[in-house]
Amino acid sequence: MLYTLKRTDEYNSMAKQVINYVEKSGYEDVKADFSGYDSPAALTMVSQGITLTPDFTAKRGDSKYYFELVVKTNDDKENSTLVSKWKALESIAKMKGGSLNLFVPHGSYKFATSLLKDYNIEADLIKMSDL
Repeated sequence: MLYTLKRTDEYNSMAKQVINYVEKSGYEDVKADFSGYDSPAALTMVSQGITLTPDFTAKRGDSKYYFELVVKTNDDKENSTLVSKWKALESIAKMKGGSLNLFVPHGSYKFATSLLKDYNIEADLIKMSDL
């Protein structure tokens, strides 16, 4: 379902906002799981049998940053996959001197903060309304 949500006009509009924000903020080598951009490298979690692709990645200096567009869902299985993805991206970003940044559309802030708190995930939250 997350894949399906990423193929909507609303998602495409938000993805363009994120890419513009990232580029204007001085990040380089932007990659996006979005048409017109090179796709970020996928992560394979062998223990869980899943492959995850970050929504967006970029570099600043020698550090690598991961950006996700929060897609709110009430499906426990999808939330579990989302948590696994964010935890993996957080860890990899730290190893590469960067961070995980979550872009949160209106109505999803409580959802995102709840997952971060409940699963002890460190990420910077950026409200889409502030872009």
